[in-house]
Amino acid sequence: MTIKINLDCYKKNTARLIFLLCLLVGISFELLAQKQVTHLVLFKFKPGITKKDERYKAALEKLKELPKKITDMEDCSMGENFSQRPIAYDFGLSVVFSSKKKLENYLRHPAHLDAVEAWKEIADWHIVDFEDLEE
Repeated sequence: MTIKINLDCYKKNTARLIFLLCLLVGISFELLAQKQVTHLVLFKFKPGITKKDERYKAALEKLKELPKKITDMEDCSMGENFSQRPIAYDFGLSVVFSSKKKLENYLRHPAHLDAVEAWKEIADWHIVDFEDLEE
């Protein structure tokens, strides 16, 4: 008695499996190639604005809420300046993202746009968005 096995089914499945593995490896390399991105903002209060101003307190609360509302943020730190140097800014914000795409998502997010509007009223700022330098 001879048993015949149809290998066509296995060949098709093997080809599909190899294709999927290649796809996954390609995605993995793409993810590895992405660099961490930092969004740094330095705020300078407009004349007449102090830390006691209710508008400042409201704008600060909007910043504090961002990590809860925007999941693309990997890390976030912020704080009031304590330096007495005349070139110092009043407040700083640093946000870390795993990719430029996630930074772009953050910049368009309604919670971020709401915070921007609150800060426009009380401060001017400078930003820098950068990728970590390769060592």
